[in-house]
Amino acid sequence: AVVSTQSTGIFNTSVSKQFDQFKKGFDMIAQHSPLRTWFRPEELEKLIVGSPKLDFVALQSVTRYDNGYTVETPVITWFWETTHAMSDEDKSKLLAFATGCGRAPVGGMGEMTFHIVKNGGDSERLPSAHTCFNVLLLPEYTTQEKLK
Repeated sequence: AVVSTQSTGIFNTSVSKQFDQFKKGFDMIAQHSPLRTWFRPEELEKLIVGSPKLDFVALQSVTRYDNGYTVETPVITWFWETTHAMSDEDKSKLLAFATGCGRAPVGGMGEMTFHIVKNGGDSERLPSAHTCFNVLLLPEYTTQEKLK
């Protein structure tokens, strides 16, 4: 009972003011809109927050490389090998790190603009990102183990 009360407080009561304002704004837009009849709730959710289905093969096919990286650069090959071997949860975390959102946009990941940019030579630095521009800044690690 205590856990239930605390959960309700954290997930419902504490955000009720913000949610009520969001709902008011959404209803104002959608009240007389065909959105309610054109889309099922799950379709509308996909339009607003994206899809949980992450197709990294599609993302790889549209990725651009800059600042000295090419599709043949060893660290890029290792990056994709490592990424494809990740769990879905880790792929979502990687996508969120690089783009600010752990879900695929409407149209899928093949519709994204994604860049991997060389960020210096081998070092102890971690990758960084410009999430507003879907840019992953990746140092040129000398081994796949270091990349991982």
